[in-house]
Amino acid sequence: MVNRKLVGMLVLLVCAGEIAARADDTLLFADRFDAKSISDAWEIHTGNWSIDDAALVNQDGGLITLKMPPGGRFSLEFEIAFPSNWMSVIPFLTKPDDYATLYMTNGYWESFEMKGEQLVDYIQHRDPGIVTSNGFHTIKLVADFGVVSLFFDGEEKGTSVFPFRPGSRIGFKSLPKAGLLKIRNLRVTELEPVEEHIVFNVSRDEFSRALIYKDRGTKSQPATEDRLSVDAVLDTGVLKYQFNADDEFESNFVRLPVQSPNATRLFMQVDGDGSENNFFVIVHDASGEQHLVMKTLLAWEGPQEVGINLVSFLESPPKMERHLIHWGGDENQRIDFPLTAIDVGIAKQGSRIKNAGGLGLTKIRLTK
Repeated sequence: MVNRKLVGMLVLLVCAGEIAARADDTLLFADRFDAKSISDAWEIHTGNWSIDDAALVNQDGGLITLKMPPGGRFSLEFEIAFPSNWMSVIPFLTKPDDYATLYMTNGYWESFEMKGEQLVDYIQHRDPGIVTSNGFHTIKLVADFGVVSLFFDGEEKGTSVFPFRPGSRIGFKSLPKAGLLKIRNLRVTELEPVEEHIVFNVSRDEFSRALIYKDRGTKSQPATEDRLSVDAVLDTGVLKYQFNADDEFESNFVRLPVQSPNATRLFMQVDGDGSENNFFVIVHDASGEQHLVMKTLLAWEGPQEVGINLVSFLESPPKMERHLIHWGGDENQRIDFPLTAIDVGIAKQGSRIKNAGGLGLTKIRLTK
C-alpha cells in the first residue's frame, strides 16, 4: 500500500504549500498562503481564488479542494474570515457535486451530503456561539472514518456522522454573491494511530461459506434464489457484477458469515473499479436486524482502505425515531452483539459510468 505521508511530503515539497516536519511526524500538509500564487497542491474547480495578505481569498463564490486525500483519521484546522452568506467546509469530497459538508453562517451550523442536485441527511443546529462576523475565527474538524467533530473558536460544537468516502478530498465552497472569503494558517494532521485489537478476522473459511446474491427490482430483502458462484470469488478475490442498462434497481453482494462478540470499527481493503455505482456494507446483529453502516459512491480505482466507525450504531435513537438504515429483527435500531453476517456489495447508481465490473475484497476485519 502507498505510504500516504511520504507521497504527501514529496508532492508538497515541489509546490509552494508549506510542509514541515514535527517530532510526532503527524503533519500531512500546511499552507500559510504567503506565496505569490496558489500552491499546486490545490485544485480550483469554480470561482476566482487568489492569494492576498497571507490568506487564500475568494470573492463571490467558488469551490477549491486539496489534491492530497487525508485518509480516514485526520484533523483540519484553519482561520477564516467568513463571507456574508453561508460557507461550506467539506471534509469528504468525491466529486464537485458529490460531497459531505458542514455548512455555517451566523448563529447556525448544519451537516448534510450533496449527491448531484439532491441534498441528503440534512441536520441544522442553532448555536449563538457561531459568530461569523468580527474578523478571523478558528475552525477545527476532527474526522474519524466519517465521524466528524466540529470546534469553533476552541469550543466543541457537536458531532456529525457521514459515510466515509475512500480517497476523498478536503475542500471549501462559498456561494455566488456571498462576498469576500479569507482563509489562512491551514493545517491537516493525521490523528495518532489507534491500537487495533482484532475481534474477528474474515478468513478463507468464511469466504468458502459465503453466499453471493443478485437483487433486481424494489425488494427490501435479497433474492436468495438468484446467486453468483462463490468459487469465482475464491479464485479471483473479486465480487463481479453485470447490471442491465435500464434504471431498475439492481445490486450484487456477498454475505459473509461472522461471529463477532463486539466491535467498534469494521475495516477492509477494497479494490475499486471507478464505476460510480454505490458501494455498500450491511451488518446483521444477534436479533436478525440489519444495519446499513456504509453507502458511498464507488469513485475510486485501485485498492483503498475502507474504515467504518460503528459507534453511532451502538445506541438506539434517543426518541426511537425510525431510520431507513435499520430493518428487521427486534427493530431497536441499534447493533446487538454478536454480529452474525456482513454483506458487502455494489448497487446500481443512476449516474454510473459502468454497468459491469468487479470489486476486490481483502483484509476484512472487525476491531475494538
